[in-house]
Amino acid sequence: MIRVAIQVQSRTLRSALERAVAQKSAFKLVPILAAAPSVASDAPAADVILLHESEWSHIATRATGFAPAIIVLSEALDEALVATALRRGARGVLSSTSENKVLHAAIEAAAAGLFVSGGLRETSRELERRPLAPRALTPREREVLALLASGLPNRIIGVRLGISEHTVKTYVASILEKLGARTRAEAVAIGQRRGLILL
Repeated sequence: MIRVAIQVQSRTLRSALERAVAQKSAFKLVPILAAAPSVASDAPAADVILLHESEWSHIATRATGFAPAIIVLSEALDEALVATALRRGARGVLSSTSENKVLHAAIEAAAAGLFVSGGLRETSRELERRPLAPRALTPREREVLALLASGLPNRIIGVRLGISEHTVKTYVASILEKLGARTRAEAVAIGQRRGLILL
């Protein structure tokens, strides 16, 4: 279960985001205050925060000692915004008008520790300047790698794991990058040599 909090002032946008989150049974909408360590201990903490670009100050004062994955939403994506968001610790930036399937994939990827973006070139350049997650594959990435070894296409892998095809592509890209592989077959071979999968 991925717990999602929304910090958006616009009622129209907030309602749209709430409907999008509610479409996925794997997501649970939680109050934004649940992201603060000062709230009651029985309040569920958010795994991912959907944050409008104008709401940074709210998170800055409430996220001390807590590190949810933050996805910044913006009406007008540009390279400067993406670079700034990444420097401030966001997991990525999306257009506030993104389709639900794109938003779902972004939430899943951010919760898994991956970076997401609106596709701007600046994102990849900015990430090269930042320390990334450890090179070890996550448990989910190892699951994806094992299914890659079975020769399954992304669509079938998504069905097997209950995630979208877009999210599978994100996992595959991360696996290739972490293993230093250029192709899926090479990633499987490297994974076999390292004992990550058994064929």
